[in-house]
Amino acid sequence: MEPSVAADVWKLYQEILEFAPVGVHAVDREGRTRVYNRVMGEIDGYRPDEVLEKNVFELYELDEETSTLWRALKTGHPVQIDEQVYVARNGRRVVTQNRTKPVVIAGEIIGAMEIAVPRETGGAEEPAGARGRRRFAFADILGESRAIRRAVDLAQRAARTDLPVLLVGETGTGKELFAQAIHGASARKHGPYLAQNCAAWPEGLAESVLFGTRRGGFTGAVDRAGVFELACGGTLLLDEVHAMSPGVQAKLLRALQDGEVWPIGAKRSIATDVRVIAAMNMPPRVALSRGLMRPDLLYRIGAVAIHLPPLRERREDIPLLANAFLRRYGGGRDVRLSADALAFLTSHDWPGNVRELEQTMRAALALWPEAPEITFGMLRAAHPLLEGSAQENEAHPALPGSRPTRPSDDAIREAFEAASGNLTQAARALGISRQRMQYHARRLGLKTSSRPT
Repeated sequence: MEPSVAADVWKLYQEILEFAPVGVHAVDREGRTRVYNRVMGEIDGYRPDEVLEKNVFELYELDEETSTLWRALKTGHPVQIDEQVYVARNGRRVVTQNRTKPVVIAGEIIGAMEIAVPRETGGAEEPAGARGRRRFAFADILGESRAIRRAVDLAQRAARTDLPVLLVGETGTGKELFAQAIHGASARKHGPYLAQNCAAWPEGLAESVLFGTRRGGFTGAVDRAGVFELACGGTLLLDEVHAMSPGVQAKLLRALQDGEVWPIGAKRSIATDVRVIAAMNMPPRVALSRGLMRPDLLYRIGAVAIHLPPLRERREDIPLLANAFLRRYGGGRDVRLSADALAFLTSHDWPGNVRELEQTMRAALALWPEAPEITFGMLRAAHPLLEGSAQENEAHPALPGSRPTRPSDDAIREAFEAASGNLTQAARALGISRQRMQYHARRLGLKTSSRPT
C-alpha cells in the first residue's frame, strides 16, 4: 500500500475515534503509534501529542510476548485479554481489558488497533478522568423525588438483566447518564460502552456506521468495523433511535433478532453480542403516530421502558442539584444561593432540564468568581434565555406563589389549533410568552403559521 494512502487511513481513524468513549490505540506495521485518543490518554496518563509516532515499547514496559498490539500485528489474528497489567507513565501500574485486532486494508496488514477499558481494581489504579468520560454510576444520579427514584429503581432492576432498554426523556434529562449507570452495574461492565447519536449520522451512512464495511462493497470501501462489532461484549447506546430511516430500522431489527450483522460488502455475517440501550426524546406513541418508528422495532428495543422525568416534574430536587453544582464548579469556595435565586430556580420551567440548570450555575460561578452568594440577578445575566421568564412576571418571577402554571400538552395543542398555528394568538390564550409558546410548538412538532400577527 502506498505510504500516503496509509497515512490518510490513520488520519481518518484518529478523527473518527477521538471522541470514542473507550480507549483506542493503533500502531502501524513498525509498531509506531498512529491513533491515540483522549480516553486512552486518561488511562495511561499521557497526552495524545506525547504519544503519536512513538513505538509501543517506548511507552510501556512490555515485550513482544506481553504487548497485545504487537501480537495482533505479527500474527494477523485478534487478541482478547480480560486483564492486561502493564506499567505506563511515571511507573503507574494499569489494569485494562483489551480487544485488539490487525488493521487490514486491501488484503494487507498495515497495523493493529486496540480498544481498552479500565478494569476495576479497588479504585486505587483507575485513571483520573476515566469515570468522568464513561463511568457514571447510579450514585451520580441526584434526586430524592418520587419520579427520579422510580426511574432509578427500574434502571437498577434492568441492569441485572440483559434485556434491551428504552430510555425516554426530553433533552437534558440524563439519558446518557442512565445508560452508563446501567452498563456499569451490569454483567457487561468490563466490556466496551459505545454511544451513538443516530440523528448526527450523515445521510446514507447509518448502515455503514452500525454494521461496518468490507472492501469492495462500494467504490472506495475499506474494511472498517461498525459500532456493533466495536461494542461486542458490551453495551451500545443508540440515542435518538427514531431518527433512523425505516430501511435502516428494518436492518437493525434483523440484527437484534438474529444476533448477527452483515457489513456492507461482506460475504458472510458476523455474530454479535451487544446489549442495546435505545433513547428517544419524545414519547413512543408520538413517534409511532408520526411514522418515525417501526412498531416491531419499538417493541423489540422497549422490553424495558424507563421514563426520565423532566426537571419541572421534580422541582423538589432542584435545590439539591443546584447546590451540588455549586460544589462541583465552585473550586472549593463556600458559595451559597440567595433566597430570591433559590425561589427562582424552583419556579423556572427549565426546558433544557438538568443540563440547562448545570450550565447556568457553572456560568454564574465563572462570571462572579469572588462572590460568596449567587443571586437571581447573576443567574439571569449568566443565562440570557432566562430574560423571557423575568418578563413574564414583572413583579418578580422568583417570589413564592408567583410561578405560572404550565399548560398541559393537550391545552397547548388545543390553543395552537384554535389559533390556526399563530404563535402570538395561542400564547395569549394560554397566558404565556410567545417565546415559551414557540418552545412548546417545537417540542410537540407543531407546524406554525406564517400568517402575520
